[in-house]
Amino acid sequence: MMRHAPGASAEVVIGHRPTGLTVQVVNSPPDRAAAPSPGVRHGLLGMRERAAMLGGELATGPTPRGGWEVTAILPTSTQTTRTTEEAR
Repeated sequence: MMRHAPGASAEVVIGHRPTGLTVQVVNSPPDRAAAPSPGVRHGLLGMRERAAMLGGELATGPTPRGGWEVTAILPTSTQTTRTTEEAR
């Protein structure tokens, strides 16, 4: 947030579903404009690619109050690993 929303507060909510994990980050509007960010970063595109690699989804966008929201839904494995004794 320091880079993109200076002075903003953030709320992080982590939830569990039968099929996966939900992580939501919502920040308030910044209290001043962000300084230009030098260099090339991967930002939202990188987060979206990482979520997709795990079989998950990523939703991003502005909030009605002027902040920003990022929500990731990531699958969890419900498959149990068999022990060596069970495999015999």
